[in-house]
Amino acid sequence: MGFSSSCSLFKHHLIISFIINIAIITISHVNGCFTSIFSFGDSLTDTGNLHQLSLSESKKLSHFDFPPYGRTFFGYPTGRCSDGRLVIDFIAEDFGLPFLPPYFGGENGKPRNLENGVNFAIAGATALDDVFFKERGIHNPLTNGSLGVQLGYFKDVLPSFCSSSS
Repeated sequence: MGFSSSCSLFKHHLIISFIINIAIITISHVNGCFTSIFSFGDSLTDTGNLHQLSLSESKKLSHFDFPPYGRTFFGYPTGRCSDGRLVIDFIAEDFGLPFLPPYFGGENGKPRNLENGVNFAIAGATALDDVFFKERGIHNPLTNGSLGVQLGYFKDVLPSFCSSSS
């Protein structure tokens, strides 16, 4: 590795270190300013939505509804695709908020309390809607919980937070 490569590598690590330090400083100063989190995504952030959907639609549990999933932190499976907490759990904890409940985890399949936010993420979700894939002959066997669908769920709960429809 030549000098220019080493210098470039050093600059890259310096920039990453700077960004991480700024993020840590920012988080420590804003802690307590946020009252809720709304999460969208796939298995990396799903706190139990696919689990609830599976129970309501097919009554068939997925493999992450059994041990060893949940073993490390919760002591039992939670519907998370992890043996413990997810990044969204650490973010909520860092802001002093409770873990986000899954959107489909409450009474009648909807969350009980949205005061601290809710998680719309669904394992297997895609950024593009199911129609895009169907038009190309691709079938997603897991879910049609695309980002567009999740944003639709978010729009459904907005009236409980906002007095204006806009």
